Parts: sequence; C-alpha cells; structure tokens
Amino acid sequence: MRAPAAIGLCADCQHCRVIPGERSTFYLCERSHTDPAYPRYPPLPVVVCPGHEPWPGGEGDKLTA
Repeated sequence: MRAPAAIGLCADCQHCRVIPGERSTFYLCERSHTDPAYPRYPPLPVVVCPGHEPWPGGEGDKLTA
C-alpha cells in the first residue's frame, strides 16, 4: 500500500474506496458514480479536490489503519 503522501487527499476521504489488485492498488472515487466531473480513478497524488470530505470525527488516515 502506498504512503498517504503519495495518495494525497484521497488518503482520508470518505469517498475513496481502496481496490486491491494482484500487482497494484487502485483508489476509486465513489463520487464518480453520481457526478461525472469526478474521475473514477484519479491520478495520484490528489492535491486539490472540491469533493474531498475527511472522515467525520477525525478518524485520520483510513488507508494505513
């Protein structure tokens, strides 16, 4: 799994779903299902995203947990 800095905002976004593959890991933006403005698999690291929503309650980085 990539370090959070290499992923960017997706690392703690509640709309990101981690898709493990045999040789790679993909980060799916679930906002892409309802809004075509969001790419399904955004190029990483994501440094600006108007739809970024951190996990409520300060759960921190969900990708390293």
